Amino acid sequence: MSHKKAPSHIKSEDTHAAGTRPSDDPAAEHDSRNSAGAGGAEKEEGTALPAAEELNALVQQKEQERQELYDRLLRTMADYDNYKKRVSKEKDDLVRYGNEKIVRDLLPVLDNFERAAGQAESAADGAVIREGIELILKQLRTVLEKFGVKDFTSVGSPFDPNRHEAMVHQESTEHEENTVISEFQKGYYLHDRLLRPALVAVSKRPESSEAGDTPADVTVH
Repeated sequence: MSHKKAPSHIKSEDTHAAGTRPSDDPAAEHDSRNSAGAGGAEKEEGTALPAAEELNALVQQKEQERQELYDRLLRTMADYDNYKKRVSKEKDDLVRYGNEKIVRDLLPVLDNFERAAGQAESAADGAVIREGIELILKQLRTVLEKFGVKDFTSVGSPFDPNRHEAMVHQESTEHEENTVISEFQKGYYLHDRLLRPALVAVSKRPESSEAGDTPADVTVH
């Protein structure tokens, strides 16, 4: 019995197919995958390292900015504390020495009063003493007006509670009711502000009486 040989071209095709087919060895395939995975991990680690360094640099920058702001806050608080102390001292000095100029201008008036008192002891003529006192009084009024202090006229004007203080109410037929008829003490303004009210007597309408005329009634406050 004779056997037939397989054609030679079929054998070469089988050999070619066997050379191109993937390996059936599982261990070789696993090693190949592990190698590829290790290479990817090294690549990811290489990209994560710069990100961590940048984050640390940003943290250091913010910490430096925070420290600078804190130092600036401390300096500002110190400056404000010094400012409050300076303002407080200036305020105390203003209250304590605010009248220095007016007092300095009043000293010559005091000197003249002292001279007048010394001359009054040996002066025989009262008219000379009166004249000297009037000159000193004029000087004093000039100083006060220089600083905005002025008196105001009250007699003959209607009573004004904003600048008058009634000491008595007196019946009068010669004046309209509620009129200032006399002045006990002058009132003064400091510029446009009332410095002291005037103490005055105010007229009121006489009460009718069947017995006839009676002396003027005075009501004292």
